[in-house]
Amino acid sequence: MEKLKRTIIKIIGKELDVPPRSIKDDTSIQEDLGADSLDVINIVMAIENKFNIEIDQDMIMEFNTVNNIVRALAIAIEPERR
Repeated sequence: MEKLKRTIIKIIGKELDVPPRSIKDDTSIQEDLGADSLDVINIVMAIENKFNIEIDQDMIMEFNTVNNIVRALAIAIEPERR
């Protein structure tokens, strides 16, 4: 999961133009980094492209912190880990 987290942090940093080192596990995408709804959509699309998955609306609602994104994606990418 550490590799997944590093990948997510890189994507968020690139999409929001912030240094990845400033993004922590509990960083709020919207409150701490100032992402708006379009930014969140761009992050979701970048994640979908990177992992070749489709993220449903319910999962997007969980995308508020790095930890929540990583947990949701770990389940989506490797469902057998449930």
